[in-house]
Amino acid sequence: MQRPSFASREEYARHFIDIEYWQPYVEAICERHNLAPSHHIQRGLPGSNPVFIVDERYVVKIYTRLFGGAESSARELKLYSLFARFPQLPFPILLAFGTLFPVGQEWHWPYIVISVIPGTNIGEFYEQVQYADKLALARYLGPLLYKLHNLPLDGLQSFKPAWDGFVSFLEQQRHSCVENHKCWKALPASLIGQIDGYLLPVRTLVNQRSRPLLLHCDLNQDHVMGFLKDGHWQTTGIIDFGDARIGERLYELIALHVGLFHGDKTLLRAFLESYGIDKMVEKQFVHQAMSYTLLFEFDVLGPILQATPSLRSATSLAKLAELLWDIE
Repeated sequence: MQRPSFASREEYARHFIDIEYWQPYVEAICERHNLAPSHHIQRGLPGSNPVFIVDERYVVKIYTRLFGGAESSARELKLYSLFARFPQLPFPILLAFGTLFPVGQEWHWPYIVISVIPGTNIGEFYEQVQYADKLALARYLGPLLYKLHNLPLDGLQSFKPAWDGFVSFLEQQRHSCVENHKCWKALPASLIGQIDGYLLPVRTLVNQRSRPLLLHCDLNQDHVMGFLKDGHWQTTGIIDFGDARIGERLYELIALHVGLFHGDKTLLRAFLESYGIDKMVEKQFVHQAMSYTLLFEFDVLGPILQATPSLRSATSLAKLAELLWDIE
């Protein structure tokens, strides 16, 4: 079997969700782990790595060297091993893992095989989901994320409960923040020009007297699975822990509020109440949350600014923060 090879990121982008290209590798993985035959292979949601659903039973995820694949593969393997100790959690189950090729000088293409979480991501039906069901989802996610955040991390080398990794990550994001937003072009130039003066210092964003928690970090509408049944949304679980890290729980709110709740403050309040963290909404909450939004690893503001005219009317980052995060 020939090793996948791409001359550039552009070439990889043309092939990474191409079922015909990856089918021999997916079939080889399934056969290696006695999961064959592979009658039906379909692609998963586009992300950074090739993901394929086999016979609606298995998910095969193959990690590219690009986009931090080495770190992401190690991270997810460790987490799914942890989740296996808590089968009551609605997360995928690790079924197999390995590498397509021996570890050496060339990229070995690590992979995992996990169970399918039934259903479709809520983003496919979001406008059809009744508001009462969105509220129910927010209240469901509160205690679920509380359990995730407080899972025991003993023995997980990649997830030591210490602040140094998260602080270093935030400092890197702080250093590249303005350039990131210039590249993303979601914010107008007038607001990008305010970033340096607006961002809170990292030492203010991280309460190092508290315990760092295990965060999903990308719980947007693509990663909540379920069904629309008899006109009502029923959640079956959450997926994709490739961006998980140890950190400050406020950082968890960014993808959740902006990418899943679409900035709806009533949903955010319902989540916070069900999680039990009303006390985190203190005097600096709005400024802290907006700082984390600006420092977030991905462009979360582009879609919500495009969809929400009232947010686009903000003439300052402070006003945008108030419109997006002030839930008092």
